[in-house]
Amino acid sequence: MKPAKLFLVFLASFLLAACATTARFEQMMDGYLGTPVSELQQRFGYNYIERQLPDGLRAYTWVWKEQGVFPGYETPTTIQTFSSDKGQHVIVIPGTYFPSTPYETNCEFTFITDASGKTVTWRAHGNGCAHYSGPGKVLAPAARP
Repeated sequence: MKPAKLFLVFLASFLLAACATTARFEQMMDGYLGTPVSELQQRFGYNYIERQLPDGLRAYTWVWKEQGVFPGYETPTTIQTFSSDKGQHVIVIPGTYFPSTPYETNCEFTFITDASGKTVTWRAHGNGCAHYSGPGKVLAPAARP
């Protein structure tokens, strides 16, 4: 396969994967529509920002952040030997060093609730929303014996 054609196939695959991930996130968030805010608090935790909106609506905002570092690496040095009519030849191709790269992804998402406390809509923004898979386990008080 020609390099240009291979690149186009790779690009198309990447874009389709990105769309599928975004669709999964939207489907997850749509699943919370109609949910009482108390259930959202139990699911996402109590570290949210609450705002009063007009017409009895309220906004509850959570922020998800992930920071890290992709480790650096070095490709190995390659030594090639070959013979020609002029004798034995050695070619040394030094490895290439790729330094570590820090990254940060985030997603700020807000659920809007009506006067009865049920979720009516949501919005989200950030470079990591499509990769956000939902909250982990929320710690709860232990049951009494």
